[in-house]
Amino acid sequence: MKVLDLEGFLELSYTPPNNWENRVRKPMNIYALFSDGNRWRSELFSVIKFGETQQITTKTVSPDFLGTGLCLFYPTTENLASELEELPQAAYWAASVPEWRATSGFFNENAQTSYQAEIYPLPSQASMLTFHPFIQFSKVENYLLVINVISKPDVTEHEIDIFNSANLKHIGVSNASTNSVSIIPLNQYGFTSNDLPIFLSRKMAGIPFGLAVAQDKSMFSLEHTHPPASLVLFGNRNQMQSRIKKSWLKRIDAPI
Repeated sequence: MKVLDLEGFLELSYTPPNNWENRVRKPMNIYALFSDGNRWRSELFSVIKFGETQQITTKTVSPDFLGTGLCLFYPTTENLASELEELPQAAYWAASVPEWRATSGFFNENAQTSYQAEIYPLPSQASMLTFHPFIQFSKVENYLLVINVISKPDVTEHEIDIFNSANLKHIGVSNASTNSVSIIPLNQYGFTSNDLPIFLSRKMAGIPFGLAVAQDKSMFSLEHTHPPASLVLFGNRNQMQSRIKKSWLKRIDAPI
């Protein structure tokens, strides 16, 4: 990812997450995948051998890969065509206890922050409702990052409505795009420590992150909340998440 004046990085470790599942040891082709709005463009970036770790940064990839701020890297034993109608689906590093992990994040000359960055395509017809409890104060610039990846290469802009959960008032509208990383400045809304922002996209799913950057660039942090379904131990997770979402949509009077 490339946002603001921060550099992005991705670290891939070809080391299995367990010793009983998916014992792939063949060299993997690492393809860079990025959307031009009409096709997924595919380019062989590197080859990784079993046991190796590779780090990719926005300093080492072509700026052409980052037109939407987001470039994907896909490991495969196959050869991909240079143009694709949809993202490839085969999981060559497939494992479930736990899954394979990748590390991604941002860095500058002073600091670095990261998270577990593997991603699967999101539904093309979906919505997003998220809260942002990570506002920081005192000479810090706050942003919401929205990451979206869908199977088709379309880059389509959608509105994101912003509410304050303290009084349920609608306070603004911003935009985010599919197959992109979109950044929404938050300081302009004047949130206080007693406020909890709500972000609603009626037409696009997304993975939301709070990015806080010190004005002197000496510190930054990247945080995200977990969806309610991940906190449900028994029963139907998705149904419970849907009930929570509908309850909040009713409170802010925002039908989808």
